[in-house]
Amino acid sequence: MLIHKVVQVSANILQLPGGAALLEIAALGEVSTTGWSHPRCAPVFYVRPPADGIWDFEFQADPPTGIVAPLIRPVGALYLGSAPDWCKGVRVHAATNAIEDAARLVERLETASQPGPVAASAARVIVRQTLATYEDSIQPTGTIHWKNDGPFGTPMPHVEMKKLHHGLVLTIEGPDEDKIRDCISKAVAAGLIAAIVAAAAGGGGALGAAISAALAALEQCLGDGFSVRVNDLSHWIYWDV
Repeated sequence: MLIHKVVQVSANILQLPGGAALLEIAALGEVSTTGWSHPRCAPVFYVRPPADGIWDFEFQADPPTGIVAPLIRPVGALYLGSAPDWCKGVRVHAATNAIEDAARLVERLETASQPGPVAASAARVIVRQTLATYEDSIQPTGTIHWKNDGPFGTPMPHVEMKKLHHGLVLTIEGPDEDKIRDCISKAVAAGLIAAIVAAAAGGGGALGAAISAALAALEQCLGDGFSVRVNDLSHWIYWDV
């Protein structure tokens, strides 16, 4: 869920040995009540990169459960990941506003693009796309929280529960972005991506088979010089009952 307000955003390029570059985003925001947890900058994935080169991120956090106090509190989040070639800046969104940081990132990208022939020859296009999200492993944590929400404010026990939230992200790297996007479009037209979404919604062993079929088709379409993978980006969500 989006936090109330983003206050400050700083984006930088971290140059690694061998010419690789990582995008680092530090964001500061505010929530309007107590009880928010797990703040994060969640990237938006595109079928085609935005024309202005600004990569959108959502400043999310897990909302509170139970009794909360109306209180403005600061929250911070850090993102560290691959920097796509088209990215000229970032824009971090909250529920009430968005803040963009572009000038410094463009300057750092221009500096990072000066490596040498070895790093330049190793440059590869990276395309990412979220395929599906789903949740499983719902279970009690073994913790009991006592809250004064019974009749006349009497303490009542609440069992803490947790579930694992999954996000399946397709990542393709290679020398030809047009070919990558063409093969993704063919996989969509063939229903391979829809099969992953359906398997994720239904759960069970069909998900692995659907992912394997899609990866095999993409690898066959792309040929040599490309790498294809699906990452399961997961985190636990906690709540009381």
